[in-house]
Amino acid sequence: MTSKRFTSAEDSARPGEYFFGLGANAVKKKDYAFAIHMYRVAASWAYKPAEYNLAVMYALGQGVSADLPRAMAWMTLAAERGEKQYVQARELINAKLSNAEFAQADAIYGELYPTYGDASALRRAKDRWAQVRSSMTGSRVGSVAGELRVGIRGSDESPNAIRGTGASDLLAGEEVDGSIAYEQLLKSDNPYDPKFEWRPGSTGKVTVEPIIPVKKGDVPSSSTSGNPPSADSSIH
Repeated sequence: MTSKRFTSAEDSARPGEYFFGLGANAVKKKDYAFAIHMYRVAASWAYKPAEYNLAVMYALGQGVSADLPRAMAWMTLAAERGEKQYVQARELINAKLSNAEFAQADAIYGELYPTYGDASALRRAKDRWAQVRSSMTGSRVGSVAGELRVGIRGSDESPNAIRGTGASDLLAGEEVDGSIAYEQLLKSDNPYDPKFEWRPGSTGKVTVEPIIPVKKGDVPSSSTSGNPPSADSSIH
């Protein structure tokens, strides 16, 4: 995930995803201090993948000194909603802790929970979701004034590029119907509702045919294909 995903009303209502993207990009650049900072901001918006990544970074000593008690505290926060992969990861770390380290983890968790636990962080995220939802174009009873069109930024476009006044011009991408762009905002008061695991338009069924091994005799030579031979002509 990257920060370029932060391009629609629903994305702006999930700042946790945006800051998570900044953290992920920082990890790619090995700027671990900035990544940890961004993940913590994302975690303050109840974004559990950020808490998981923080736990992993502390467990592995990635950009910081290895700290299993702190990793345990962050992973316990990540597993707060009972998601299987986070619960399993928490138990893996727990198995490596001594009694003294577990007590340290418990104390660190107590310090982190008031800011990053769902009791406060998820409430903060829901408030942001409600704020964006209440500012939607249209009436209180659900009708939209005119034909609402929402622009979606092109993936290769500079965020500062402005070419016109229409939705697609402003974001140099394409226009989508507002009822689709705001679909998730209308369906739930929870930005992390499990029903949103797949975004609108992303669902579907893909059929993959069996892989057929390529035989050496089936590969055209450079003289018949018109292409120069590659540096590695071996068959894999």
